[in-house]
Formats: sequence, C-alpha cells, structure tokens
Amino acid sequence: MALTPDAPPLTKFKLLAFDIFGTVIDEEIGIYKAMEPLLTRFPRSDRAKTSAFEAFLRLEASIHEEQPSLQQREVLAQIYTKIANSWGVEPPKDEVEGFADSMGEWPPYPDTVAAMQKLAEHYKLVALSNCDRAAFSRTLAGPLKDVRFDAVYLAEDIGSYKPDPKNFEYLLTHVEEEFGVKKEEVLMVAHGLGADHVTTKGMGIHSAFIKRRTSDEEEKTFEGRVAYQWRWETLGDFAADVEKQ
Repeated sequence: MALTPDAPPLTKFKLLAFDIFGTVIDEEIGIYKAMEPLLTRFPRSDRAKTSAFEAFLRLEASIHEEQPSLQQREVLAQIYTKIANSWGVEPPKDEVEGFADSMGEWPPYPDTVAAMQKLAEHYKLVALSNCDRAAFSRTLAGPLKDVRFDAVYLAEDIGSYKPDPKNFEYLLTHVEEEFGVKKEEVLMVAHGLGADHVTTKGMGIHSAFIKRRTSDEEEKTFEGRVAYQWRWETLGDFAADVEKQ
C-alpha cells in the first residue's frame, strides 16, 4: 500500500527492479537448510539457527564491503567457516563447499512465482542481485524456472555489491540503454532495508518495501534513512494491488 500522499500511481512505472535473495527467494529458509550439517551438532538448534542467521547477515555485509570483487560463492564459504569457527568447529572442506554451492537451490517464497507472473503482464522485470552467474543460473533453472526476467544484473558483472551506489547506477544506465526506461519509470522492489532502501533514498529512486519477516522494531531502526513510498507484506499483496489499478 502507498505510505505517502505524493506516491505516484503504480501505472506510472514501466520497469520493476527486484532484489532477489530475501525478497523473491526465501533466503532465511535456504540458509537454515544449507547449514544443517553445522546446526545439527548443537542440541538447541532453534537458538543456533537464529544466531547463525544473524551472524550470516552481519558477516555477509562486512565481506561485501571489504572484498567487493569476491564472488558470492567464496563469500558464502568464508561465512560458513567463520560461523563454525566461532562455535569451536573446524568444518570439513566438503561441508564448506556444500554451503557455498547452495545458493542456487534456496527456495522461493510461496507467493513468489504467481506474483511475478502477474507483474510480468504489466512491467518489465529486472533482477539486481548480490549474486554470481553460476549460482543465479541455477536459481533461474530451478526455483525460478517459471519466472521470466527481461534482464539480470549481478554483482559479479558490476564488480561490487549492494548497497554500493555503483550497482544502482549500473541498473539505471542499462535499463535506459536496453529498454529506453528512465529513472523515474523504475520502481525498486526490495526487502533489504540496508542493502537497498538506504541507497535508493540517497539516489532518489522510487522504491517499495516487501516486509516479509522484518519486525516492526527493525523497520523503525531505519527511520530517516529510508524513503520507500509503498509497503507490502508479500509480493503477492503487491501484485494484487497492481491488478486493481
């Protein structure tokens, strides 16, 4: 739903740019499943899962900033090893590699595929993802095989990770060159408050927040740093509102 009275009608936009992991793909469930070999070593697995996911997000952001040219597969390998080591575990090589290769198998949210198919009837769809080509090709061939993207822009191709403004500049430059779509006709659709919405505010890009499992408390910590004009719980809710316009 629209959050501000000056939010333009959704019919104004020609192109939707999507964050993928966390917005379209259920990153949290994918990580839990891929971390099972580590998590099962601990009897209180629910507490371990929460701790692991929080550590994953923190480490991923740090590595992306410090090593922007590192492929996401290597980022995942580092994360798994660091989390295991922090729990006093030296993980075997095959376990680390299994986690590093898991990203392309993480599942979509239940509403994703139907919502994306509906949205494709109204807009061009573009992926802007902190991912490498190999993992994303598996995502497209598997979990998102029934979703059509008009273009895919990946961190490996750009040479940096979101929230770096270079990734969003790459998006805007390429959608204008490839589709004739101007900045004001692009809507960034994302779950990531820090990875996406802080930068879109700074660059004046229209954005919509897909809340997913974000708590109200976490959302409040970003007040003043983000300026999304729409908020929906799920992509399905977003698609339903588009259908009404």
